[in-house]
Amino acid sequence: MMHSDNQLIRILTIVLILGAVLFIFFAEMSHLDSKQTVTSDETIYIQGDGEISKQDNEPVTEYEEVISTEIDIAQTEDISSKSWADSSADNTNLKQVLDFEHITLLVTNMNENERDRVLSDQDLFKQVIESEANNRSALMAAANNELNQHPNVKFMMQRNSENMLLEFYLNLLIKRKLPENFPSNEQIISYYDSNKETQFTFPLRVRIWQIFLSKPKDATEDKILEIQKNAEEIISKIKSGINDFTNLAVSKSEHEQSRNRGGYMGVMEVDGLLPEIKEYILKSKIGEISNPIETDSGLHILKRGLILAEETVPFEEVEDQIRQILIKQTGRQLKNVIFEQASEDYPQQISENTIEEWWLKLKEESESQL
Repeated sequence: MMHSDNQLIRILTIVLILGAVLFIFFAEMSHLDSKQTVTSDETIYIQGDGEISKQDNEPVTEYEEVISTEIDIAQTEDISSKSWADSSADNTNLKQVLDFEHITLLVTNMNENERDRVLSDQDLFKQVIESEANNRSALMAAANNELNQHPNVKFMMQRNSENMLLEFYLNLLIKRKLPENFPSNEQIISYYDSNKETQFTFPLRVRIWQIFLSKPKDATEDKILEIQKNAEEIISKIKSGINDFTNLAVSKSEHEQSRNRGGYMGVMEVDGLLPEIKEYILKSKIGEISNPIETDSGLHILKRGLILAEETVPFEEVEDQIRQILIKQTGRQLKNVIFEQASEDYPQQISENTIEEWWLKLKEESESQL
C-alpha cells in the first residue's frame, strides 16, 4: 500500500509539472507571426513607450515543442454559429496509445517555422516522437491511477484548456482587425521620429570600476578616520603595483554587485551619477585611479574607463524592433477592447460584498489549516 501511494504521488508530481510547463509556454507564445491574409478597414495605431532590445537569434539545436496559437481565419468565418466540442478534461482520452493521427495533429499545430524544421530533419522528427511517446506513457500511467479524476487536477486541466481557448479567440479577433501590412512603413518611421530622443538616443555614458567602503550612519570620527585610512592603503597598493584594482575590489569592496565583477559597475549615464562622482569622471583620464571620494553612503575609489559619446541608433538598426513594438501595443489595446465587449455581452456580476465574503471565507479556511 505504501509503495502504491508513493507511486501515485510521483505521478501526480510529474503531471502537475508537465501541466505548469505547458501552461507557461502557451501563455508566452507570439500571437501575430502568421502570414495569413487579413483584411480590415480599421487601422489602429498607438504611440507610446516601447522597449528596444537586442534579439537573440541563436539557432535551436534540440527539439523544443512549439505549438502555434494561430487559427486559419478562412476556416473560422462561421465561428459564432458552430457548436464546439466540450474541452473538459473528462473528454480527453488519456489512455489512448500514440498513433499517427495524434502525431499529425501535433505537427499541424506547430508554428510554421517549427513545422518546417521538424519535417526537414528526420533525426529531429524522431526526437519529437520519442518526447511525445514518453509524455504519453506518463499520462497513461497517471490516467490508469485515475489521477485525472482528482478535483484539483481536473480543475487545473480544465483551466489550461480554457486558457488555450482564450488565446485562440483573442488571436483570431486581433487578426481580423489588423490590416495585412500593419504597421506600415510610414507608421514605423513616425514612431522612430517621435521617440528618437527618448528611446533611440543614448546620452553621454562612461564605464566605471569602483571599490566601495561603506560608512555607517552613526559612524564616529574615529571610525571615519579608520575607513579613510583603509581607502588610502588600498590606493597605495594599486599605484605601487603590489595589488591590482580587480583583486582588491574582490577582496575589499563592500558593494556586492560590482565586487563580484572585479569592481566593474557597467556603462553608466554621466548625468545620473552623484555630483561628487560626476565631477571626477569629467575631469579624469581613462584608467586613472581616484583619491577617496566621500558621499553620504561611504568612500568610493574609482577607475574611469572609456567615455561613450552621445549617439542615436540609426533607423535601419531598429526598424524590425519598432514593428514588433507597434504590433504588441496594438494587440494589447485590441485585447482590452475585446475584454470590455465580452464583459458587456456576458457580464460576471460579482458585488463588492461577495468578493469580501469570499476573501474572508478563504482566509479563515487557510488560517484554520495552519
